Amino acid sequence: MTIQQVLNQIVAALRKNDFKSARRLIDSQEKKYGGNPYFLWQKAIYELSRGSDKRNIVLPLMEKAYNGGLQELNFLRQFGALLIEFDIYMTACKVFGNIVQIKQDDIEAYIKLADIFSGTGNPVTAINTLKLALKINPNHSSIPTIYYNIANALMESGYQDEAIETYKKALELDSKNIIFSSYYLFHLNYVDIGRGEYFQFCQKHRTLWESETLNARPPFPQTEKIKIGFLSGDFRFHAVFFFTSPLFENYDKNMFEIHLFSTQRREKYDKVTEMLIQQTDKWHDISKTGIREAIDIIKKEEISVLIDLAGHTNTGMPVEIYGRRPAPVQVSYCGYPNTTGLKSIDYRITDKICEPDDAQNYHSEKLFKMDGCFLCYQPYFEVIPECSFENPHGRPIVFGSFNNLAKITPKTIKLWCDVINAVPDSKIVLKYKYLNDPKLREITVSRFAENGISADRIITFSFDFEIKEHYAKYNKIDIALDTFPYNGTTTTCDALYMGVPVITILGDRHASRVSASLLNAVGLDEFVAKNENEFVKIAAGLAGSPQKLTEIKQNLRERMQNSALMDKRAFTWKWQNAILNMISEVKNAPLIFKQ
Repeated sequence: MTIQQVLNQIVAALRKNDFKSARRLIDSQEKKYGGNPYFLWQKAIYELSRGSDKRNIVLPLMEKAYNGGLQELNFLRQFGALLIEFDIYMTACKVFGNIVQIKQDDIEAYIKLADIFSGTGNPVTAINTLKLALKINPNHSSIPTIYYNIANALMESGYQDEAIETYKKALELDSKNIIFSSYYLFHLNYVDIGRGEYFQFCQKHRTLWESETLNARPPFPQTEKIKIGFLSGDFRFHAVFFFTSPLFENYDKNMFEIHLFSTQRREKYDKVTEMLIQQTDKWHDISKTGIREAIDIIKKEEISVLIDLAGHTNTGMPVEIYGRRPAPVQVSYCGYPNTTGLKSIDYRITDKICEPDDAQNYHSEKLFKMDGCFLCYQPYFEVIPECSFENPHGRPIVFGSFNNLAKITPKTIKLWCDVINAVPDSKIVLKYKYLNDPKLREITVSRFAENGISADRIITFSFDFEIKEHYAKYNKIDIALDTFPYNGTTTTCDALYMGVPVITILGDRHASRVSASLLNAVGLDEFVAKNENEFVKIAAGLAGSPQKLTEIKQNLRERMQNSALMDKRAFTWKWQNAILNMISEVKNAPLIFKQ
């Protein structure tokens, strides 16, 4: 048979799902055509259809076909998508570049190229690529997605207001898209929107995730232990891990059974994933299931309390699961700093500092305020270096922030510049992965220049993919400055653990009060300002007191370790009581948990 006849027969067999015939053809012709790029491509498709290991079997076959000169558009699209899936961005960029050369109006290829540029820390290039795609075909069906992707890249670049307006354009074209709506809601937390306006949007669009007439609350399962399910796409080395691991390590295994429902791809599993699986009772991979199947799994496992760790940060699917109410008690915790807007979620765990007195008016969930901070911090000790800093006596003070650029608003920059101007010769360090982009670095520095801070007073650290090196950079900072209106949370804790005091302002909502709660838990209320003027005064005062600053930095890690913020056992006991109180309130029957 000729190669074309062989290929035709393999394709025909695969279309019929006749894998035995496809395998027989491949094996019989391997010796003759095994090096042919088209044959390699069809062999890769066969392996993919059979569910073979994509990284170790399918990808090498496609690489051989590509290196053999195969430039078929469908092949390039499949190969490029697989490369992106495994974060092999350099080759993926080349592949999608090949597509654009062959078919200059291939909008999807431009979208993929922009994804690659964003994934490699070049959001400005991503924005320009997407804008080019808009010009090529303004009527293409992917235009809403292009606006959405532009909005994401703008937000990551620190253009918060422009990003919000672009999200609106995407929603105008596709108002029922739950991913667009979730990300729009999430990113509203980064701008100075009124709490009432945010809540109204939630109420207006909540039927994207739950029906107007709510599903009935299911009965409580009659199980020996109370089964608690945690739902997230971030069970890996991620911010949420630092605040859930203490619970998973210390919960009462005689009373509770913890299930983890993961929406993250298997390719994202890491050592932390393995650790969380070991710490808890049962792991459920629902990354490839539909909504109904995921709900069926949750119900089958007889979960009494389902806890959301993502809110609107995880592209919609988990929120929609809650909207169908698969568990009798549903709770929002840790991963989202605001109301989800869903009436199907019963409670949101928070604390008395994070929420002002009128906060309940702007929440669909009932606020359950824990005594003390609602979080317990535990770093991944394997990657944390020792604190080591230069004595501040006789040298310029170095301020800093390792928060993402989306949190560094024009208001934040102006406030930081007021601090720098108030402390002669001081500098500020910025560290975030997108600052590797020379263009974005230039833009960011120019934003400070607009507020009277010259480039020589701004230090940008390159992004370290070695986590230990990332933490070690905190040793270069004397004082950390918080962001507004969206505070740091993990970054605030990381700074404190690395011996760096953090200055913040107490705002009017959770996102702008969480650092105040964290500082309170460590006994550092003195660094919580009531307003912008006081923020500058506190920062300048600490910078001007080198002996006090030295004493704080020398003792801060130990102080934090001995504080409520890292008391895992006491926190877990309080957290378990909170869950029992919620169950009791829903059941309207008392449950008592004894320490």
